[in-house]
Amino acid sequence: MSFSEFANVRLGAVAAVVPREEVRLEDELAYYNNDIRKVERIRKMAGLDRRRIAPEGVTVSDLCVQAAERLLAETGTDRAGIDALVCVTQAGDYPMPASAFLQQKALGLSTDCAVFDVNLGCSGYVYGLWLAACMIASGARRRVLLTVGEAYFRYLDPANRIVAPIFGDAGTASLLEYAEGAAPLSFSLGSDGSGFEALVRPGGGASIPHLPDARESDAYLAVVRDAGGNPWSVGGFGNTWMDGEAIFEFTMSVVPEHIRAHLDHCGLVPEDLDFLVLHQANGQIVQNLAAAAGFPPGRAPWATFAKYGNQAGASIPCVICDQFKERCEARQRLHLALCGFGIGLSWGSCVGDFTGLHCCGIHDFTAPASPASRAERIAYWHRKFAGESDG
Repeated sequence: MSFSEFANVRLGAVAAVVPREEVRLEDELAYYNNDIRKVERIRKMAGLDRRRIAPEGVTVSDLCVQAAERLLAETGTDRAGIDALVCVTQAGDYPMPASAFLQQKALGLSTDCAVFDVNLGCSGYVYGLWLAACMIASGARRRVLLTVGEAYFRYLDPANRIVAPIFGDAGTASLLEYAEGAAPLSFSLGSDGSGFEALVRPGGGASIPHLPDARESDAYLAVVRDAGGNPWSVGGFGNTWMDGEAIFEFTMSVVPEHIRAHLDHCGLVPEDLDFLVLHQANGQIVQNLAAAAGFPPGRAPWATFAKYGNQAGASIPCVICDQFKERCEARQRLHLALCGFGIGLSWGSCVGDFTGLHCCGIHDFTAPASPASRAERIAYWHRKFAGESDG
């Protein structure tokens, strides 16, 4: 294992925004043969209850920008002083350019600000913190805005009961800055690309692109059902493949030892920390993983998953905002280990003293009065292609 320590870098504030629309398991009884007992078994086994989903036309950038605006307003941060914006997402507004550019524009950040995206999921928050800390500790940047968000629902077929009930949408913003004397942040990261097929969207990229040839499209868009009747597709609607058993085996075989080794490197034991903040894969995984890493019940929160679903890279900052707002307001001690794990396969942890963190909490997204529809957005680009002005 390799480790990185950064002095004089502070995580100053965290904010989170979720869509207003909530979907509960009871709302989808038709997918369970209208058997409420099946729903109750799933709720008990996985801790699954409800999730938030973004409406049509609302993007990751919309969610992250609202989180960032709240963070900047509550902390009184001068946006002219933000000299880097890093967006971690797998559901960008456009295939190109990076969503970070749209967020820069919406937030009115300086043209001297370095902006870029990172395509990473469940471990993305820790990787994003590490990147920001690297930039600040090296002297390359002094204040970094990290946005992490996902809007998975639009990629999922609701009839697929393996993936659709799990993932929830969210956007978050975190502010990291140079702070003389700040407690050190310790990081450890890992990856194993041999497991990339465990969680993947097979079609749509350069490996299996969408082609205009109808014969190609037949197979590309075809729906294949597994033994449980769940629909899967290479490139059609709902083309996110997840091998849940492989993800679980990876998580339990790699992540507990990773956490223990990182704490040992820091000269710490679980009792020295206030909480272990884990990626909210599901309630069962969080509880099993925490126990395997040596943390007693109650020290690894998982209630955020039950309320908002698996928010991929946004889940860790959402836990912080959901569970620790009152603790932060009271300026109580907050020694944490953060750990994300999943797609790639990848994993990472951050250990530090976050006492004094400004926590903005989780807030509902406020939709614009007249959001552009899909048809209107398509028409806009048709006019642009034709050289017509929108006035």
